[in-house]
Amino acid sequence: MTLGDDAYDRLLDQSIDFAATLTAIVNGTVADRARFIPRVLEDRDLVWIYPRGSRPGNVALIPIVAGLAESDTPRLFLRTFFVCRLDDSEQWLTIHQSVLTLVVHAGGKPRPVIRMEYDRDEGSDPDDEAPTRQHTRSAAHVQIHGTSAELAYARAVRNRPIVGLEHLHIPVGGRRYRPTLEDFVEFLQMHDLIDCHSGWQDVVREHRRDYLRVQLKAAVRRDPATAIEQLRDLGYDVSGDAP
Repeated sequence: MTLGDDAYDRLLDQSIDFAATLTAIVNGTVADRARFIPRVLEDRDLVWIYPRGSRPGNVALIPIVAGLAESDTPRLFLRTFFVCRLDDSEQWLTIHQSVLTLVVHAGGKPRPVIRMEYDRDEGSDPDDEAPTRQHTRSAAHVQIHGTSAELAYARAVRNRPIVGLEHLHIPVGGRRYRPTLEDFVEFLQMHDLIDCHSGWQDVVREHRRDYLRVQLKAAVRRDPATAIEQLRDLGYDVSGDAP
């Protein structure tokens, strides 16, 4: 389905705003001079939002420079991009796919350490009442690259081949309240995997607050009856009549 002109303008305008938000988050926490750019894909229904310098199939790595001297060479990087579209009402931007990855790159091929990924159409979701097909992973999931003796033992007990941790897709919520870029940066910093700029907590809190408000509004649009019920329980006088 190709969007009409008005819907296309909404998609582009909201994508530009989202790219600016991503740029502010990254530069306010770990990077310097990073910039996210929206690019409308050929069918006009999807927008790819990526770091400057990326090409299709080759997402540019964002150097994590927080805590480094100017003469230091970054060895840790963020690899992140988003694919967005309008929701079913063609009014609001929604994320179709996202990838948040910590990458080690100290010569040779870059290697992922941990990934938080989301693919709306390629995984199950907690609020799927009647999935149209079976998936072997959750739409929103975490993958950790490494090995585990305990995991190897558990697989051996089940007579299954031994695999690395990255083969486990650990579910992390659903489409509505999955981890965000802000959560990913905070997680990495809190576990001493990266350094952050001074004041990074304020950047994370500000943008996370905005994100949660947007998601709350989206949840209300999806289930207004429950929202009305809760407001009435709180003492608000709310009409249940549809507009």
